[in-house]
Amino acid sequence: MFEIDFTFNEPFELASGEVLDEVRLRCTIYGRLNEDKTNAILVFHALTGSSRIGDWWNGMIGENEALDTSEYAFVCVNYLGSCYGSTSARSIKRRRRGGLPIVTAGDIVRANALLFDRLGIRRFRAVIGGSVGGMLALRFAVDFPDLSGEVISIAAAPLSAMGLALNHIQRHAIGRNDIGLARKIALLSYKSPRRFTERFGRNPNRNGEDPYARGDDRFDVAGYLDHHGDAFRERFEIESYELITKAMDLFEVTEEDIDQIRAKVSLIGISSDWLFPAADVAALCRRLEYRGVDARYYEIESDDGHDAFLSDIEATSGVLRKILGTAVPQRQIVRETERTPAFAGIY
Repeated sequence: MFEIDFTFNEPFELASGEVLDEVRLRCTIYGRLNEDKTNAILVFHALTGSSRIGDWWNGMIGENEALDTSEYAFVCVNYLGSCYGSTSARSIKRRRRGGLPIVTAGDIVRANALLFDRLGIRRFRAVIGGSVGGMLALRFAVDFPDLSGEVISIAAAPLSAMGLALNHIQRHAIGRNDIGLARKIALLSYKSPRRFTERFGRNPNRNGEDPYARGDDRFDVAGYLDHHGDAFRERFEIESYELITKAMDLFEVTEEDIDQIRAKVSLIGISSDWLFPAADVAALCRRLEYRGVDARYYEIESDDGHDAFLSDIEATSGVLRKILGTAVPQRQIVRETERTPAFAGIY
């Protein structure tokens, strides 16, 4: 693994028309680029991730893993607006009057593309992303149709009304300067109800509190949420959370967008995900198929909810190995749907 920081001093215009004077991007590469740099795979991280894939996808990347560094070089960029080495939302806010500008998925993808010439990469073997990263992977397929032959988007689709509502409430918490509360709201959507019940039930908090004895004592699930909310305050900037959740809200895939896609697209849903329901991901796949895109839908069977692509490494590895053409584990852990006959009027 090696890390590189790039600074681009030319003005960068956002989709809103606002202009950033410069853009800084931090890039991390796992594995070795071959001589003609045709073995590069671009990875987009999720909402609070960073360019260090191994920090948040431990067990997924390395020699002989699903993301096999002995065969491919994996390029990940801490994207525009995040706070782990690239131009952050906080640094943008300091340079302008008023609040944060609108930054879209398209802005983030175009900023990433500034790096490709510097790295000498003309085309990626594949582009992969999960959650927000999956949105960005799809946006990449639209905006840079000739730069990758394959796009893999995990647990991502335009947000439903429920997803928009959750982000709205989180930004209300941010408006009160409480990113910890925003994180606790988000955590409710990352795990399935079944997984919450299995892990916590109605147990008292494990530090000895007894909610049945004292009114201010917590159940175990409340202790879990409070712990992660407090920890999040220390590791993520509130402005980045606000900016990226708004970019999530604005992400769409129009019919005109679909017509730009030339890459093969693999869409992966998670059976227990209610933030990006598997049915929504499958419906997006049908839309792509209907307009002539070579698209396939896969489904990870897991009770881990939206977080399954990060926490259920065995299941996620299985589907990625299948798509990338490497060995599939013996246990059948993914289901590929039959190609759905496309017809009008179902969307």
